[in-house]
Amino acid sequence: MRRTSIIALSGPSSSGKTTLARLLQRIFAHLDTNNEPAQAQAPPISTFIIHEDDFYHPDDKIPYTTTKSGQRIQDWDCVEALDTTFLSASLRYVHEHGHLPPRLKSKEDLNDVSPHSGVDDELIEELKDVVRGRLSGLSFPKEAEGDGKWTLAILEGFLLFAPPVSDAQGEHPLRPVHDQIDVHLFLPAPYDLVKERREKRSGYVTIGPAPTPDLPQRSSVSDAGKEEDEGEPDLDAEDDRPPQNFWTDPPGYVDDIVWPRYVRDHAWLLLAENDGAKSRALDSIEDEDELVRTAGQGVTLRMDAGVTVAPGQGLLPMAALLKWAIEEVLNHFQQSSKLQ
Repeated sequence: MRRTSIIALSGPSSSGKTTLARLLQRIFAHLDTNNEPAQAQAPPISTFIIHEDDFYHPDDKIPYTTTKSGQRIQDWDCVEALDTTFLSASLRYVHEHGHLPPRLKSKEDLNDVSPHSGVDDELIEELKDVVRGRLSGLSFPKEAEGDGKWTLAILEGFLLFAPPVSDAQGEHPLRPVHDQIDVHLFLPAPYDLVKERREKRSGYVTIGPAPTPDLPQRSSVSDAGKEEDEGEPDLDAEDDRPPQNFWTDPPGYVDDIVWPRYVRDHAWLLLAENDGAKSRALDSIEDEDELVRTAGQGVTLRMDAGVTVAPGQGLLPMAALLKWAIEEVLNHFQQSSKLQ
């Protein structure tokens, strides 16, 4: 038997999702939980990262939008830019097989990532020891057919979660993705930090071919999924997607697209900045300008929406975020082991 868990890290652009995912992989990869030399046995946990950025549509299928200044640009920060059918099918494949589908080849690791996470090797080794000790007391599946490994897939992306079913009006386009995730972790980040970090990035590797200016103008999560269903991809086939291009944010992209889209698409999770937990979610506000103003820095969030929000309102150092995330993963393993 192979038990697979998908741990998801979501949050606004530049909130530290990719960095945290890679640190978690370092912590949980190749752990020996039986007090035997690691080289003497296969590790009980295999782990890999799934990047949502690998599920963008090709460049010529990214929708266009018109900014307030009248500029017509592509919108990479809406759900229509993502192949959510491919993503949800891939997550099901991971649950069933314990590894990535052959169809998926990552281009995300070609993008620049800051090497300065603020987490040194000494702390990594300390945390590995903590995790090793905690896992050694758990019962991993070993008797059923299969290799007996527990697979930890770490999914990271800016748009992964759906509101509670009780909140939703109709089927949410991210529900098929959300429901494939075992642990939902959200990393908030204040507007000021998102803007500073995003505008320092050089750009992003994308999937070609080059775009054309006559694409549909949809930019709302609520409008997604209305196009004709093309069916699920053959996940066992080779990756036949086009060659890669490179995207650079145009001037003003954070204020025109990135931040307003984040606030709008997470209005079900965000609370008014000045009202705290007494305020209801912002999803009743229809005007985008008012929504952005009411959200403020965007770090006051609901705690009752089925998503575990990181403490610190986006200002914790990465070392503290890593410790928090490790504890959430270990709690999941502990609960899951009781069900074996």
